[in-house]
Amino acid sequence: MASRWFLYIQAVFWRFLMRIGMFFHDLASPRSPRPTFTRSIPFEDRCRKVILYFYCPPNYYQRLREGNRLPVIVNFHGGGFTLGCATDDSRWARCIVEEVGAVMVSVGYRRAPENPFPDAVDDGVDALLYLAANAAQLGLDVSRLALSGFSAGGNLAVTVPLRLHSLAPSEFQEPVLNRADSTVKLVDSTDSLNIVALFCWYPILDFEESRDHRRAMSIMPDKTLPSFFTTLFDESYLPDLEERKSPYASPARAPDEYLASSLPQDIFLYICEWDMLMNEGQQFVRRLQGLGKRVRAMMIEKAKHAWDKSPNPFRDQDQVNVLYRDACADMKAIFGET
Repeated sequence: MASRWFLYIQAVFWRFLMRIGMFFHDLASPRSPRPTFTRSIPFEDRCRKVILYFYCPPNYYQRLREGNRLPVIVNFHGGGFTLGCATDDSRWARCIVEEVGAVMVSVGYRRAPENPFPDAVDDGVDALLYLAANAAQLGLDVSRLALSGFSAGGNLAVTVPLRLHSLAPSEFQEPVLNRADSTVKLVDSTDSLNIVALFCWYPILDFEESRDHRRAMSIMPDKTLPSFFTTLFDESYLPDLEERKSPYASPARAPDEYLASSLPQDIFLYICEWDMLMNEGQQFVRRLQGLGKRVRAMMIEKAKHAWDKSPNPFRDQDQVNVLYRDACADMKAIFGET
């Protein structure tokens, strides 16, 4: 296990390179949109900082003045809980704003190794609580709320509602989480919060299964994430091996009744064929279907992990947008039903 200091040095180096890669990613036409505005969640601990990035439709301020509320998608970026930032999914935000007419809120959660598990999960919970408490002021209809996420963010799209549900009285005993037991208390306004769907893009769901085994079981092992990345991610976010069993880190390890009661009925998983995470994604889909969830699984053929975040500005962005728009069509239909 590498020292925290060495992990931090590696993280800073790769964050710098990733920003360069995302600069070229954003060059492809049409250019990625900028957030409409940001909000910082207030905490008693002034050292803790979580910024929410809002992407809004053109008529957002008019709708706000008229007292109308828009459905909202809360998004979590990828990067192995260690890299990346909340603006990385701005092309996904563009699709949501244009195709769904909803507001997307991307969460700038705290990253490891400075802030290991469960800080990212707690930040996701606090983001939902903040939006619920300020829904009227922000013009959000939190009774029509979906979660989305990419890679590590796909994990958070599943683990955040698990953790949120655990804070409310339940019929069964909450699994032990150790350090996360000190997370925030629920506010009264959460009663109106209704998560209607999850949209998870190539999520990691099980930290207990070794990366070496997953890589060996992949269809194209040489196309998977290299070990220096996966080791950095796993040791940064989950240095305590026992915590890798937590359902808030590995939702694939959560009890059936926990998944059944905490997750919404509609769940969408987008899995890359050449990803080492493909098998666990397929197993999770079958398990959720067995619990009576409406699950749609999309296999993205001949695609590597994070295939939609290519730094090549001459890539075929239309191929990505086809899947984005397809997901948005499902999202719009679900919002129309609620």
